[in-house]
Amino acid sequence: MKNKIFKKITISNDNKKMVNNYDQNYLDLINRYLVFLFLLFSFYSLFIIFYFGDNFTSTILVGVALMWLLLISIKGKTSRFLHILKPSIISVFLVLIFLVSFFYIYTWKQGGVEYFYFSILFALPFFFNYKQDYYAILFIVLVVALSFIGGVFFEMEFLPRSKYIKQEEFKVIQFLNIMFNIVISILNMYFVHRKDELIFGLMKETETKTSTIEDLLKTNNELMKKQIITNNLTEENIKDILDLAETNSSLFLERFQTYFPNFLPDLLKINSNLISSEIYICALIRLNFDTKKIASCTNSSVRAIESRKYRIRKKLGIPSDVNINNFILNI
Repeated sequence: MKNKIFKKITISNDNKKMVNNYDQNYLDLINRYLVFLFLLFSFYSLFIIFYFGDNFTSTILVGVALMWLLLISIKGKTSRFLHILKPSIISVFLVLIFLVSFFYIYTWKQGGVEYFYFSILFALPFFFNYKQDYYAILFIVLVVALSFIGGVFFEMEFLPRSKYIKQEEFKVIQFLNIMFNIVISILNMYFVHRKDELIFGLMKETETKTSTIEDLLKTNNELMKKQIITNNLTEENIKDILDLAETNSSLFLERFQTYFPNFLPDLLKINSNLISSEIYICALIRLNFDTKKIASCTNSSVRAIESRKYRIRKKLGIPSDVNINNFILNI
């Protein structure tokens, strides 16, 4: 049973590791997505330059491909730039929407570039959470809708048109853009599915950890009851000692020694240099009081109690990975 109790010590650390693992896996998934975009834009730029000889379009696509490469090279972007991450992602989406709108006009509205609007929309679930980022998603969808409508109903003469594409080549471009969009949509669905797997995995692990914590707390309470029974305490005795503790009575420590005769001697065997206030806190911990309740009972701040518990930990030689409450409960 003691081993079960001490498993509780690692729960908080396990939770942190669990979240960190999710963040790392999601970051790896983002990097793989960026690699896919880099390869896509690189291939498209090479195709444009070799098939049409359009240096202008190819240069822009190479620039976008290099942007994905730059984003891949940024280490720990999901944690280091957390405060600007969402605005940065929104900005990237706006840049892509602008590029689609520009090339839609640039290809005389006959190249099937408008299909890439759907690819942008399919990518939203991977980078955004529908509940947390509702307004960001709505904003991007609105910009896509306005861009599409503007391209359909307005000529936008101020934008240049391609001089490299012949009339008979528009069918080829449309076909290629449709094929590209099908591939992108399938890969978008794959990456969204992988992200969902990570989220569901995190939720399942969280449920397991929560269940484990509840089991350990139950075991801890059962152990406390058994120890009380061992000391032959009646319900009246328990109420008496708890009332004295909660009212910070001067009789508490004397009554505590009566009910738990072996605790203080065993405690002082570990370190006889404990001062009276530290012994008092150890006695409260022995009653399974948490830091907040100890602070309330002793008319102290939570921070002050945490400092005292830290000193007690040092004096008793309790390792940093061991919970001080569990250690004292098992004395």
